[in-house]
Amino acid sequence: MDCTPFTVDFTGTPEELFAKMQQAASEQNFAVSNDGETISVKVLGFTVAKATYHITGQQVTITITQNPPGYPCEKTQHIMTKFITGGVSS
Repeated sequence: MDCTPFTVDFTGTPEELFAKMQQAASEQNFAVSNDGETISVKVLGFTVAKATYHITGQQVTITITQNPPGYPCEKTQHIMTKFITGGVSS
């Protein structure tokens, strides 16, 4: 399943962005890791989604490269967007 890349505006530095993502994910019992090229979303230690990203100014463009089988890309995008903006997923 190919997911369409999406772009989200953020404030602060890239380091602050990932700290915010980790905090928001943790509050929803997820874990987010960043290896400098990819973002991984984990539940109970298992990677459930993975994405590549590119930062330009105050925008991050994300392309989901691994999505749970049968799970809509749009839902994973919604969850990642909430993590980026510091919100909670619904």
